[in-house]
Amino acid sequence: MPNHLFFDLDHTLWDFEANAEETLKELYELYQIQFLAPTSSEEFIAIYSKINRDLWKLYRNHEITKASLRTKRFEDTFKSMGVENRHIPKDIGEKYVEICPTKTALIPGARETLEYLQDQYELHIITNGFEESQNKKLKYSDLGRYFKTVTISEHVGKQKPHPLVFETALKNAKCESNHGIYIGDNLDADIKGAINAGWKAFWLTQDSKGFANPDCHIISNLREIRTYF
Repeated sequence: MPNHLFFDLDHTLWDFEANAEETLKELYELYQIQFLAPTSSEEFIAIYSKINRDLWKLYRNHEITKASLRTKRFEDTFKSMGVENRHIPKDIGEKYVEICPTKTALIPGARETLEYLQDQYELHIITNGFEESQNKKLKYSDLGRYFKTVTISEHVGKQKPHPLVFETALKNAKCESNHGIYIGDNLDADIKGAINAGWKAFWLTQDSKGFANPDCHIISNLREIRTYF
């Protein structure tokens, strides 16, 4: 039996979609975006979300910097909405980073699953997010108390799915095994990354997309983990 279990944070435990949407609605009101462009809050959120996802892919591939990601996601959103550069709120990116990590919505079953596991296993986080944001999420959501270590790719110098991220997590956890068990939602970064590093994986997904691997268990709800451990 394993002594250590490793979790992704965003989309796996911390409900990124719900928390980001709540934050973006607040920003829409705060900056009176309806007067900058004839766009509803729902349209604003949809445009931003796609641009943000695409930029994160570039960041994971080391094609853009952290600073560029944080600047471009709002600049590109407003430009897509037809807002002239001089009218784009210059501090909206900083305001998003300030507000969003304080939100506390969790993926269904997250807290009860961690409560169940914490007495039997040492629990750890591996995340591609940025240090200051991820630490705030763990603090405000009160998830931090469940985890012995937090491995952040920003410190490693590589992004998941790079094997070095998983190797570093094992070292941080002082895990004697040369592989771990990882629970995550992203097929490429989390699941294939873990498997390629020699780990076992639990893929939290509503759509398995035909992917099958003997080292991967597919779960649709975090509560299903209790049947394996």
